[in-house]
Amino acid sequence: MVSSRSRVIVAVVFLGTLLAGGTAGFMIIEGWTLTDSLYMALITLTTVGFAEVQPMSQTGRHFMIVFLMVGVATVGFSISTVVSYLFEGQMLATVRRRKTERVLRRIKNHYIVCGAGDVGREVVHEFRRTGTPHVVVELDPDHSELASESETIFVTGDASEEAVLQEARIVDARGLIAVLPSDADNVFVILTARQLNPELMIVAKSTDNQAADKLRRAGATRVITPSEIAGRRIASSVLHPTLVNFLDVMVDDRTMSMRMEEFTISRESPLANHTLRDINLGQHTGAIVLSITDSMGQIRTDPAKQAVVANTVVRAGDRLIALGSESQLRQLEEFVTP
Repeated sequence: MVSSRSRVIVAVVFLGTLLAGGTAGFMIIEGWTLTDSLYMALITLTTVGFAEVQPMSQTGRHFMIVFLMVGVATVGFSISTVVSYLFEGQMLATVRRRKTERVLRRIKNHYIVCGAGDVGREVVHEFRRTGTPHVVVELDPDHSELASESETIFVTGDASEEAVLQEARIVDARGLIAVLPSDADNVFVILTARQLNPELMIVAKSTDNQAADKLRRAGATRVITPSEIAGRRIASSVLHPTLVNFLDVMVDDRTMSMRMEEFTISRESPLANHTLRDINLGQHTGAIVLSITDSMGQIRTDPAKQAVVANTVVRAGDRLIALGSESQLRQLEEFVTP
């Protein structure tokens, strides 16, 4: 399917070719100068109705008839194509803006992705695959095609500015992901986000360990160094290929009868400040909680000691790593995140 922009380019090229052909035709047939021939071709295409620059021969008049018929059709096609392109672009922009405003008014428990570069796009792809609500904040409007390609809610602006993050509904967000190209930019984003939402989970990308320390001091909950993660992943894939594949399937493949999933405990959760044994979580959901981690990602319990897991007091912000069927995990999700 030919895009609107391609049709505009074709129309302009065709119009320019026709103008050049008409100019050359008048020069060859009538022997006129370049200026007179170009002028005659222009007034013919625009149908302004001016008189002929010089008397024309019979052959010239025949050429004029053909040129006029083709020219009027070409000009009409070109104008309609350009107008359609402009109108279509404005309409799409208006529809997209209204949709964004409508979704932002009611979105909650979402993730804000700051940066639509290579890493940001991968994050968005994973969120879309898992049906996770999210908003992308990006300063460069050229990246806005991400919105049209993936139906992603896109906010254009500097993610380090309070107004932009407020537009992305940071107060109601579950987490923020800072994956801007510069570590310094990510620091400013974290500082602003932490001020607007002190309890927000913030995951940031860093280029090296030195930058990672600065990001943590700025308020990042967790810092990821892509090169380090990629290196570990490659090594694990070589050393433990079957285990890596098994864990990928258990976490990502929803067709498996048993899966692992992570759940965050909110302040309103019945589990907050209670143990799993207190509320008989296993009896209510059938899912098995393998481990409990705190809000910083530190493991609080040994998965091998299920008695310890069951008797550990769960705090708001903790995360449960659970094993179960799809239905059991959904029951657990409803139970821990009312």
